[in-house]
Amino acid sequence: MNKEIIGEVITDKTMLDKIITENISKLEEMLPNMALKLISILVLLLIWPKIIRAILYMIEKTGKIRKYDPLLISFIKSLMKTLLYITLFFLIIGTIGVQATSLVTVLGTAGVAVGLALQGSLTNLAGGVIILFFKNVSKGDFISINSGTIEGTVKNIHILYTTITTPEGLALIVPNSQLANSAILNVSRNPTRRLDLIYSTSYDNSVDKTLKILEQIANEDNRILRDEEHPITISLIKHSASSLDYRFRVWTKKEDYFNTMYDINKKVKELFDTNQIEIPYNKLDIYKRN
Repeated sequence: MNKEIIGEVITDKTMLDKIITENISKLEEMLPNMALKLISILVLLLIWPKIIRAILYMIEKTGKIRKYDPLLISFIKSLMKTLLYITLFFLIIGTIGVQATSLVTVLGTAGVAVGLALQGSLTNLAGGVIILFFKNVSKGDFISINSGTIEGTVKNIHILYTTITTPEGLALIVPNSQLANSAILNVSRNPTRRLDLIYSTSYDNSVDKTLKILEQIANEDNRILRDEEHPITISLIKHSASSLDYRFRVWTKKEDYFNTMYDINKKVKELFDTNQIEIPYNKLDIYKRN
């Protein structure tokens, strides 16, 4: 009985040694191939980013020479970068040994799930195409959307989002679909802007004197436009409860808009003080009862 058991153990050990030897032989045969694949993948990972940078540089250089829209250049660069990384993915998969057709078949089988997962991204991609096709905005435009909740200067458009720099200098990332489907107030599109200001004086002050001072300010500022398309309107518009309200409406070049507004506000205060024209403000009278 013991001899039979010992014989079986020896036989099992011999078979195990044979299996191990065969696997080691197969591993030795596979190691050079695996090492070659690993080296190939490492080379791809090292070289591919340089290839991408070179292609993107050529796109930007060609776009500037042919004077393409800067937003179109940034969109093409973003799209090309994405496609090149997808290509890298398939190259690595092919190097490992997975057939690209098999991968495509798997993705096709899961097409519904993939489509639902990428629905938002595809919408943003379509939004970017719409923005570029209709040219609603250009690089450097100051825009406002959603009733002023989002505003800033357009910097770049990518395949899924647009980058905007806010007046505070913050980077704002807006999905292309939101930008394409919203009402856009493009402040930079027209070369001129209308400046609408309201000034109030006391009822004790002369209307003619106040109008004369406001007209003087408008006539002395060379940044204010004076032609038929850009009329100057200075008038008394309202009798408020405690003041007379005057409209000061003029036109300036878009680049002069804010500086002109700041300087006019300062000038109005100075001349009102000089000419003893009172600007109404809230007053509180306190009576003491004995």
